[in-house]
Amino acid sequence: MSTGRLIIQLGIAAYILFTLLPDSSTQMVGFPFVLLWQVGLLCFAIAGLLNLWRKDKPFYLLGSSFDWVVGSGFVTLCLSTMFSQFPNQGMWYSLTAFGYLIALYVTNNFLHVTDNIGHNSTSSNNSRDSGVLSILRFQGLLGIAVIIESLFLWTTQTWLPQLAQLAKLNQWGLNLNYDFSDLMSRNWAPMGHQNYVAGFLMLVLPLFGSLAIAQKGMWRSIWLLGIGLGLIDLYTTSSRGGFLGLGAIVLYAIIVALFRSNVSRWLVIFGGTGAITIFGLLIAANNRLRSLISGLLTSFANPTQGSGELLFRTIAADVGWRMGLDHWLFGAGAGSAIMLYQQYRPQWAGREAEILFQLHSTPVHLWAELGIGAVITFVVLLVAIASLFIKLHRSRSWQAHPQDQAIAYGLFGSLLGYGMLAITDYQLDVPAISGSLVIIFAALAYLGQLHTGELITLGYYKQPRLWLAMITTVYLVAAIAWLVPVNTAWQASSVGFIYLSRAKVDLANAKQEFLPEAIAAVDKFQDRLKLANQLAPWEPYYPYQLGWNLADLALTYSNLPQAQTWQKEGLAWIKTAIATNPNNEAAYNAAAWLSLQQTSSSAAPEAETYFRRALELLPLKKSLYFGLGVSLLRQGKTAEAIKAITTEVVNDPIFITSPMWSDDTFQALYPQIVASVERQYSSNPSQALHLAALRWWTGQPNAITELKQTGNPMALLLAKAIANDVDGLTSVKQNPQTPLEMVVSAWLNPNLRDKLLERAYVFASSSLPDERSVAIVKAMSDRMNQATNFDAWLRQPLPANSPLIINYRRARLGFNVVSRHVDGVVPLDFFNVSDRAEISFFLKDLFL
Repeated sequence: MSTGRLIIQLGIAAYILFTLLPDSSTQMVGFPFVLLWQVGLLCFAIAGLLNLWRKDKPFYLLGSSFDWVVGSGFVTLCLSTMFSQFPNQGMWYSLTAFGYLIALYVTNNFLHVTDNIGHNSTSSNNSRDSGVLSILRFQGLLGIAVIIESLFLWTTQTWLPQLAQLAKLNQWGLNLNYDFSDLMSRNWAPMGHQNYVAGFLMLVLPLFGSLAIAQKGMWRSIWLLGIGLGLIDLYTTSSRGGFLGLGAIVLYAIIVALFRSNVSRWLVIFGGTGAITIFGLLIAANNRLRSLISGLLTSFANPTQGSGELLFRTIAADVGWRMGLDHWLFGAGAGSAIMLYQQYRPQWAGREAEILFQLHSTPVHLWAELGIGAVITFVVLLVAIASLFIKLHRSRSWQAHPQDQAIAYGLFGSLLGYGMLAITDYQLDVPAISGSLVIIFAALAYLGQLHTGELITLGYYKQPRLWLAMITTVYLVAAIAWLVPVNTAWQASSVGFIYLSRAKVDLANAKQEFLPEAIAAVDKFQDRLKLANQLAPWEPYYPYQLGWNLADLALTYSNLPQAQTWQKEGLAWIKTAIATNPNNEAAYNAAAWLSLQQTSSSAAPEAETYFRRALELLPLKKSLYFGLGVSLLRQGKTAEAIKAITTEVVNDPIFITSPMWSDDTFQALYPQIVASVERQYSSNPSQALHLAALRWWTGQPNAITELKQTGNPMALLLAKAIANDVDGLTSVKQNPQTPLEMVVSAWLNPNLRDKLLERAYVFASSSLPDERSVAIVKAMSDRMNQATNFDAWLRQPLPANSPLIINYRRARLGFNVVSRHVDGVVPLDFFNVSDRAEISFFLKDLFL
């Protein structure tokens, strides 16, 4: 204990845990796991302090200019936190970063102690094992364990289940293949996201290569096996950034082999050509990676008109660049990206990348949060790495030690490969990634100290070591004192959500004897969340979850006497969340719809204010313009209300088919809204399809002709079906291929109607029949049996209780992960969406 070895071992255990723990990147922001990685970093901090205080032992600095990098990063984090709009978020993330910096020094000192080197003898260098071999062997074995776990979890939990599901769907004739473009198909294990897995692989694959060169016998076989399994694992991640990093590693390895290897250059060229060929085949075999080139060309041609993940990253880069420009001196503060993201999100982003907690590029993210200090630190880091690379090549000691040469090249390769991936993703908050970087930089610093003679220590004198130890101790005690209420709040909220879960179970039972216990559980939930907010009032997650859940309970169980109180308190707590973070559309959205449920005279104007602010943040968010229209309508501003609702329909054309228009409140306005939407469509030639669809849906003359004139295949098929063009529908009747064709065929083949409608549902939803689908298909079939024509089947109003009316509330998927808290409930919008099944499943593309 006095040497710090036990504490270091506890810290290493935490690193192993969060490297192997399934879904660790998400689990780390849930209780109690959030405590475990903090304890791991605390162990390294205590070990570092023990070493500082034991003045009879040397405390080694990093040397090779890496101490300047650490100093620059430390000052940058301190200044950004001091001047941040959200200093507590900055403190949380900065303390974590400081923990990794301390771990870097502790790991470096640990290497010195274990190797017990104080010599500079070059004669023994080439006969001894490298001083970093033990720690890199540990990292390599951990890497192999990760790869095996990753392949096992992906195979058993993703690949095989999806293949089984696809086989069942293909029995219906879908002919689906395993598709890596689907996020759920990629290898997420064990860190929770395919890019995190790829990032870890970038750090360990070059190490496998260097260890395979540096060691012989069984160990070499193990490392070569690690390389093979690692490449398979990387392929299953389908990570574009990972393959970018792998490409850089392959080129780097070829160059090193050409200039530093004793092997024939022709053999290196032949082997390099084979490696590049294999690399190309891996890309060609993966449909997602194949699309990268075309996507890049589209993105470069017009970044704002791209699609998918490239547009996603373009948006994040735009946000980060402008955020950094506005806070160029000190940055917005660590952890501020999530708080400020929607304020800087560009209008041209549409509905892409609505909310992010990281900006998907390490340079962009650090520029946004830390400003010019991050740029200076990054430049100093690059200079330090390049300088060490040159110094090692000039060192006779290093030149005389082939094992250290191989290891050093592997370490530099890891930094190169991960550096390329880091351009496309930000991963420094993932323990497995940051812990690996600590080991790599500590090993590089150690090799630099050993072979360049820059063995720098704080010395054995009291000054300045005593002062540094005292200051660091005070800082650590202050950090722990700051963290105690933060973690207590986290624990309180976690317990509160357990009470909430129990309350919901009892309330769902709808039995009177369970009601008192359920109400008591809700009260305990409130108490815990209020305590959490009291201990960490700077965290908007607690008041938002408290407010949303109370309001949701009031909405779900409106017959309870407590419902009105819950609703009012819920709105009040959501307002508290807004005050804590004024840049979150979800909070304004919830507050706006809840305000409309109030009966006071100020409710509608207040709702209007919230809707307008939400629209400033996300102009194309569904239901916002409609909600604004409702709030204006209640204030008697009919013209403005019609304009707002018109905008909602133009942004979301399928909304015009919603059954909710039959409600008395909107029925009278419907013709005016249709006319307003039609005027907007008519003035824009690109909206010809939407105009024709609108005129068909509202039963206007010549709609069939206009549908045909659009040239759209779905519009043409619909027009033929409405006109009952039997001759033009012969092939559709006999051999339907698409969901809409199957529906038309069901109309034309009454004896096969149920089977065709069921097959159409499976094709449209890409899901197997279930209890819900049976009810929907039966309702469709019954209506079709009663309909006089195909047009009437689609457009006639539906009874209020029809299974064909799909009512739901839009979920805020990923809200907890983005909020960096996963203990709570996934919130839903308070607006009730109402869709028609026939339109949503079979004619959705007509209204896109």
